Amino acid sequence: MIRFLIVFFFFPLFVFSQNIDHWETVVFENDIWKYFEGTYEPDTNWRKLGFNDAAWQQGQGGIGYGDGDDNTIISNVSSLYLRHIFNIIDTSDIVEAVLHVDYDDAFVAYLNDVEIARANIGSVGDHPTFNQGSISLHEAQMYQGGNPDQFIINTQVLKNTILPGNNILSLQVHNDNVSSTDLSPRIFLSLAISNTS
Repeated sequence: MIRFLIVFFFFPLFVFSQNIDHWETVVFENDIWKYFEGTYEPDTNWRKLGFNDAAWQQGQGGIGYGDGDDNTIISNVSSLYLRHIFNIIDTSDIVEAVLHVDYDDAFVAYLNDVEIARANIGSVGDHPTFNQGSISLHEAQMYQGGNPDQFIINTQVLKNTILPGNNILSLQVHNDNVSSTDLSPRIFLSLAISNTS
């Protein structure tokens, strides 16, 4: 099910294609997420749709600590792993996609086990270890009245990756170090739709 766009009322958005009729957000930051606190390395299959996450905890996003903007509070950790399943009835009208992430301090995002965005950590294609720190400090912006960062998903990657039916958006969020006083991921995934329905 695709829900109507709310997020772009206050986020800036660059429209890239004349074929776009409207945008719809399929993942909101306050959705229910499955999560794993990174005190050791998770199963290598954690990014896949078929991974059994029954042992993972569940909570409303944002999930984190320290900035007073979290719906689910976790312990101080080096990293946090997140999974959210969403359903797409028809992929044929999807033109483009954008991921908005407000984060502290770094993250890598995957759609159906394919990397779609990263910031402030490692090289593309590298899966950072659970205790890997960010390249530098990066402060979350939304709790201060700012906007999340915007990441345009490569259209060919999107076309080859998104599926009719269930899809999995997964992220690993990394702190600068385990003694950091805050960690924040707030995540939105929105799709550009070419029809008027």
